[in-house]
Amino acid sequence: MKAYHNLVVGGEEYKLRLTTSAIKSIEKRLGKPLFTAMDNIQENLFDTVAAIIWGAAQPFNANFSYEKAEGLFDQYVEDGHDIEDWMNEILELFAASGFLKKGQEL
Repeated sequence: MKAYHNLVVGGEEYKLRLTTSAIKSIEKRLGKPLFTAMDNIQENLFDTVAAIIWGAAQPFNANFSYEKAEGLFDQYVEDGHDIEDWMNEILELFAASGFLKKGQEL
């Protein structure tokens, strides 16, 4: 099994992985534990998923900015996807990073 999730947005590929360091950075940015943020994702959906994408991009994508992570969703929608597809990408990221079995939900 590969240890990353490949996200394709706007024709560009981004390798994403939730490492310990990435999770610590995400939690610092969100001000709460990652799984608490996921349990309450409706309260802050876009900041939560942007922080997850930003943090998970760090291991493979040097200088990947938070602003870039925020803009990826807009491009993702322009590519013909919706929020449900985006959340499936997040679930696949968690699975690829060893937090879920394929098909399991948070």
